[in-house]
Amino acid sequence: MARKNRPGAAKDTLGRQRAMTMRGAPGKRFVGERARQSREAKRQEVERVVRMAGEHRREELQGTSAMSVLVELFVDSLRLAGALVQAPFRILGAVRRRTET
Repeated sequence: MARKNRPGAAKDTLGRQRAMTMRGAPGKRFVGERARQSREAKRQEVERVVRMAGEHRREELQGTSAMSVLVELFVDSLRLAGALVQAPFRILGAVRRRTET
């Protein structure tokens, strides 16, 4: 059998939920968990992520040689030089198109 909704029942429920949240310890994730346990779990998670990032970075650095870095630097400098040489002509073309219209 269905129950009737009482006036204000939703507000009472929200108020109770808000009070329960405020009574709980900050950072608490599970029922019965203490705040210290939660902080410790977060600290361990951060340490794990930092360790994984460091290992990933070391693997990346081991895979590259000095020669490949120099080749990449040379290719990038050629691209930059080409862009700098073309820039005045592109600006001039844009100004011309703007004055024509």
